[in-house]
Amino acid sequence: MYQPRFPTFSVSPRTFSNAATRGEALQSLAETDSLRSRFFSWRGASGRRYVCSVFQSGEEPFIADVTNGAVIGVAREGATNRPVCVFLAQERVPGDRYALRRIARELGVAEWHVHFCADAATLRDLSASLLN
Repeated sequence: MYQPRFPTFSVSPRTFSNAATRGEALQSLAETDSLRSRFFSWRGASGRRYVCSVFQSGEEPFIADVTNGAVIGVAREGATNRPVCVFLAQERVPGDRYALRRIARELGVAEWHVHFCADAATLRDLSASLLN
């Protein structure tokens, strides 16, 4: 089985409902068709809101070039977003789009949510909220 070169953390089914309630579409973009699907927010364990840019599965070449940000792999179950992994972009091999594609296949990632300019504290906050 493939072992990624950067940390990924899967969400157990038990935490799914808890994590799902922590994310939401941006209400300010509700009436803009072109932008509504490109942004999403997640709440950290601290209650802080993290606005993320949304990239579809297949856009891994762009995600692979991100050098500073928290990346959340998101599976879709109907209209519900379910986080399946979260990692710092700077902790993986830059430009390794093949690793991202393998992770997407293995974990069922439909979208990549990226909170740009994130640090280890952001990752801990998001991980504590989404993966526990």
